[in-house]
Amino acid sequence: MSVHELRLPETTTRRLIEFRRKVRAIKIAEGVLAGLFGLAVSYIAVFTLDRFVDTPALLRGMILVAGSVGMGIFFPLKCHRWVWKTRRMEQVATLLKHRFPSLGDQLLGVVELARGDGPRDSSATLAHAAINQVDSIVRDRDFSDAVPKPRHRSWAVIAGVPLALMLLALLIVPAAGTNALARWLTPWRNVERYTFTQLQPLPESIVVPHGEEFSLEAELAKSTEWTPSAGTVHVSGQVPVRSERKDNRYDFLVPPQTENTALNLRIGDVRESIEVQPATRPELKAMQATVKLPAYLQRTSDVTTDVRGGVISLVKGAVASFEAEVSRKLTEATAKTSHDDSNADNGDAISPETEQRDQSPVVQQVRENRIVTNPIAVADSAAVSFEWKDELGLESKSPFILRIKAIEDTNPMIACVQKDPQQVVLSTDTITFDLHADDDFGVKQIGLEWNGIEDPLRNPNPDAGGKVVSGGSPEATALQAVATFCADTDNVPAQTLEVRAYADDYKPEGGRAYSPTYVLHVMTPADHAVWMAAQLRRWASRADDVYEEEMRLHDANRELRRMDQDELQQPETRRRIEQQAAAERANANRLGGVTIQGNQLIEQALRNPEMMVGHLETWAQALKKLEEIADNRMPSVADLLDEAAKNTVKSAAKPNTPAGPRSASMKKSSPAVGNNRSEQSPKPGGSPDENDQQKPSVPQIVDVESGFNETDDKDKDENDQPPSKGGSKLGLPSTVLQGGPKPKKEDGQQCPAQEQVDEAVEEQTDLLADFEKIREELQGILDDLENSTFVKRFKSASRKQLEVAADLNRTLFKGFGVDSMKLDERQQEQSGRIAEREELQSRHVWTIQSDLEAYFGRKRDKKLGRILEEMEGTEVVRRIGELGGRVRANMSGESISRAEFWADTLDRWGEELVSPSPGGT
Repeated sequence: MSVHELRLPETTTRRLIEFRRKVRAIKIAEGVLAGLFGLAVSYIAVFTLDRFVDTPALLRGMILVAGSVGMGIFFPLKCHRWVWKTRRMEQVATLLKHRFPSLGDQLLGVVELARGDGPRDSSATLAHAAINQVDSIVRDRDFSDAVPKPRHRSWAVIAGVPLALMLLALLIVPAAGTNALARWLTPWRNVERYTFTQLQPLPESIVVPHGEEFSLEAELAKSTEWTPSAGTVHVSGQVPVRSERKDNRYDFLVPPQTENTALNLRIGDVRESIEVQPATRPELKAMQATVKLPAYLQRTSDVTTDVRGGVISLVKGAVASFEAEVSRKLTEATAKTSHDDSNADNGDAISPETEQRDQSPVVQQVRENRIVTNPIAVADSAAVSFEWKDELGLESKSPFILRIKAIEDTNPMIACVQKDPQQVVLSTDTITFDLHADDDFGVKQIGLEWNGIEDPLRNPNPDAGGKVVSGGSPEATALQAVATFCADTDNVPAQTLEVRAYADDYKPEGGRAYSPTYVLHVMTPADHAVWMAAQLRRWASRADDVYEEEMRLHDANRELRRMDQDELQQPETRRRIEQQAAAERANANRLGGVTIQGNQLIEQALRNPEMMVGHLETWAQALKKLEEIADNRMPSVADLLDEAAKNTVKSAAKPNTPAGPRSASMKKSSPAVGNNRSEQSPKPGGSPDENDQQKPSVPQIVDVESGFNETDDKDKDENDQPPSKGGSKLGLPSTVLQGGPKPKKEDGQQCPAQEQVDEAVEEQTDLLADFEKIREELQGILDDLENSTFVKRFKSASRKQLEVAADLNRTLFKGFGVDSMKLDERQQEQSGRIAEREELQSRHVWTIQSDLEAYFGRKRDKKLGRILEEMEGTEVVRRIGELGGRVRANMSGESISRAEFWADTLDRWGEELVSPSPGGT
């Protein structure tokens, strides 16, 4: 047998193959267990992370890759080493060298001999013997422990733990385990993380009100396996918000947000991130009402008004629709009407009971950002509640409540102002009124209305009437006009009237609105002249009161003048003089008021053509004189008394002090005329000192002759003026010698205070004399006016009798010849009114007779006496009074004839009193 024919024994080959199989099994097991360990650990990692966070796909992929390294890389390498590299027997023998070095070398040599790698000249017998020897050794050896570094048991333990945990997760919590398995094996897929706490779906982002707290509600799903007692919401940089579970719901009140941020929700193992986008709420930008007014108002177009204030007043019967504009596009909107019991003026909120009662939706359509309602008929007060939601999901913070206040169509307002306020007017006077009317829904017309005030004597048949001043229109909510009233032009008899303005609107059943009433005493020129005479008599009486007061003051001043120097220097006297000065000024003011009233009466009298021009001219001139007395002369007396009171104090301190500044100034201020031949003194008539502010006294006539005597400078002022007692009385011309010696003061010469009192008394005497002349002139006018007044009064009484006759004639045929007890109630009432007028007229005639007797006592005119004798002889007062009884007895025919008789008689007496007047026509 040659060496090339050697073979390994079957036993050795079998034992090497068994050893190789064992090595491969152990090493492959080690690789598989190591790969399974990596995969199990990566799964456990994903499962664990998913319990706390939503593991990102990238992290899950990285974990899977890391867990697959053992199975995908190290396991193939292990197979290459322990499978591919052990396919030949010499490789297997090499492995045995790790455990049995000598035996391994022998097996390696035998394998090489059997393969024919030995020397060719070697002995086949020896080779065969060596093979057999090794075979005999291998046959009884156990190679089970010759595997190099076997770790399969360790890897089994190491891999068993995560595999067991993985198995437990899949068995105990299969939903979570399979979810983690799917998320672990397919990280590229968007597999939702399984949580034991299950929530209802939450939005990925929410829009919240800007700068306002908002609520976030998280509700547990029915499939939840874990119901945590609380949850938290985290916002970056803010304190976490915690919420306890209530009825499987968590309500979080999140603080106000002003910027976009992320909101992290944590409930159990749930981890949700919600994007928060703050935005302003949709606000009401405009609200308009389109109102169709009731038909009776005759408006041709609808009324549009802004109602953002939340309250609108609408007349009952109107129909209104509303259009609201919101700041953002809307997705939905509601508007509901309800009866409103609250007061719209106080801003109270609608009560829940009110909101739930009689609610009805009125939204017609929602266009972009506008809400349009259906027409709403206004019959009672109501409230419309508007709510809306915009495209971002934000709602109005609170419902917008529009209150509709149903109002009645009230009467218009009318104001009337008399331009020239006066109550007593002539029938020819035109009275002007400014009219102003306002109404919410249009003024139809405005006008004047008058009603006579009934008076049995002066106005038994009052007149009533009116006229339209200006027409309006349905759109004229304000109307202005100027109205005029003239009794003659408007055919209104002279009487006392109540005049007022009125306004009508378009409401059919609405009442007429009236202004406050003006009372006008409309008189005929004759009646007005009688009234003016009475007013002038009262005015003259007030002027007499001023005169009597001035006389009293004059007597008191004369008593002061009689006092000696010592008595004047007493403090009591000084106070008395001051009181006299104050009383003088007060009386001057009183006289000034009297003159103002007199001027007003003159203006009133000038309107009457029956007032005699001569009388009025004389009266006006007398008023000017009284004004001059009140403005200049009486204050001058008061100034003199004031200076006297001051000089009493100076005289007490310095008895020899010259006259005070008042006296000197008055002397300087007295203008003088005449021939001045002195080269030293100023010419007479020179102007007074510019600094002198006192009133100049009466001018003087002075001749100054030149002489050889020198004049001292200190005496110039005294020599320049003539001697004067009071400085206010025009005296005879006097001649003064230049430089003449000054008279020496005697012991009994007056002090300055005495001189000023004297001057005041003299000036007061003069003004009283002038005042007396004025009184005499005025008395003459009054007497003349009184005479003409009697004429007018007689004629007025005559007209009253004719009016009675005319009224009796109108009722003559209805009850003529019938017994007064058989007259019907209306006829008896008419007869009673006429009889009452006759009784009043009887008293009126008695007043005329009494005034005529008093006037006759002053005038002693034969004509007056004759008329008085006739009045007494005819017993006119008693007869006219008896006429009233005949009227009540229904003696109409006799009453008419008697009334006409007395009308003629009274008219005749008036005619007989007519005489030429010294006052002119």
